[in-house]
Amino acid sequence: MVKGQNLYHRILEARNLESENLETSLDDLPDEQLLANIEVAATRIHEAVYRNEPVVIFGHDDPDGITSSYILYNFLNSIGFQKHSCYIPNRNLETHGIQENFINHVEKGGHKLVITVDNGISAADGVKKLNELGCDVIITDHHLIQADNMPEAYAIINPQLSYCEYPFKQLAGVGVALMLIRYLAKQWNHKIDPASYFWAAVGSIADKVPMIGLNRIIVRYVLENFDAVQDHTVQFLLRNYRRVSSPTDVFNFITYTSRLIANGREAGGEHTALRFMIQISDAKAELFQTLEGQKNLWENDLNRVFSFLDTLAVDFVGNFFVYYDDDDVIPYALLGTAASYIVNRLQIPTIMLKHHNGLTVCEGRCCDGFNMVDSFIHCKEHLIQFGGHPKAAGFTMKPDAYDSFVECFHEYICENFILPDEDAEIPFDAECTLDEMDDSTWQELEMLLPWGQENPEPVLQIKDLKATDLGGNWNLDNSSLRLARNVKHDCIAMWRGVRQLRILKILD
Repeated sequence: MVKGQNLYHRILEARNLESENLETSLDDLPDEQLLANIEVAATRIHEAVYRNEPVVIFGHDDPDGITSSYILYNFLNSIGFQKHSCYIPNRNLETHGIQENFINHVEKGGHKLVITVDNGISAADGVKKLNELGCDVIITDHHLIQADNMPEAYAIINPQLSYCEYPFKQLAGVGVALMLIRYLAKQWNHKIDPASYFWAAVGSIADKVPMIGLNRIIVRYVLENFDAVQDHTVQFLLRNYRRVSSPTDVFNFITYTSRLIANGREAGGEHTALRFMIQISDAKAELFQTLEGQKNLWENDLNRVFSFLDTLAVDFVGNFFVYYDDDDVIPYALLGTAASYIVNRLQIPTIMLKHHNGLTVCEGRCCDGFNMVDSFIHCKEHLIQFGGHPKAAGFTMKPDAYDSFVECFHEYICENFILPDEDAEIPFDAECTLDEMDDSTWQELEMLLPWGQENPEPVLQIKDLKATDLGGNWNLDNSSLRLARNVKHDCIAMWRGVRQLRILKILD
């Protein structure tokens, strides 16, 4: 320990942070005009509004896509435009991307402009078919770009574009949508609903983008101005939630909201969560009950799937993990979550596959030091379509390509991934005693919020810890390790909140 420094400042020092550098403001956001093609996109949207053309927002059926769709829909609504709608494809019924059902919807509705949010960058064929209908497509996305398969869209707004000068490349899809709204608001001298920042925080945290840079600025604004970023939906949810009185409470409420709106998939481009967010009548309560019931079923499914995955992971040996769900144990919507669970347990690249709509679909996840998208690029001759992030990506392929893909993927793993050392020490932020982990120190640590990739909860080496020290005052959150009673231990633990601890390793 550093003599004279309290625990908070030791953690800051370990992370090379200064207290004054943790303060943020929306004024710190870069000029949205630095996003390539945003002026072209804004001009086309203005034309659609001026001409009263039917516009459809094409989203993705995860919280990032739902929140992206909502804030853009709400902004267009706020300027008095009434010929816009949303279409959210159901991943359980159709393949990811712009497919025939949506193309037929556009043709039937006579839509002249499609704006994609949180998707579209890998939909070259779909965009081509929409263009043939005389419909322009504006793509807003954040996924990695395949330069040899770029859609011929009217405009593409994506920080990942090689020629894009926007300085922050790690926005979620809703972050990109928010920057488009901010640009439109400035061009049209129109105010943004402050709740847009709340929903941007929900989508960003749900999509597990790094909680640094612009993502942190957006979420910190919500944590520090929570009363000012509430709309009728947030206020409705708060009536059904426990008391929110601290930044940690707000962060947990954001996380709860993201879990709630992860449900609600319907047919025909409808989505219960989006309808709930838009609804202002008494029907809102009924939609909430539907979502809450689906969330509970989803969490029960999660527990069942996690228990099953535990049986697969026990004594597993290998440098990558592949599971083909022939027995339909894992719902399609939970494939990515299942892959993440295995990565967290085994720290190796993980591929989860199953048969879906006549094809083999995959969700892949990995830890630091490996790029899932690069591995799919290496194996693209075996795939129909792929895309995503370095740590989270997916693909579709023909069922008979399974063996050749696995062989190709194994080849790439052998050349590009090194197994982690099981005996390696777990890095921690500081040494301390339990007495130092008091409520006032946690309140100081709330300046580090929001937790997420590249900004995790504090990890501490706690000296001389006994089970009896914890008593009933501490919650051992998901800790599989247990301390012996009346025996002093040094241990590594994640500090997750006031009186909340997860023990990661017992050192003696």
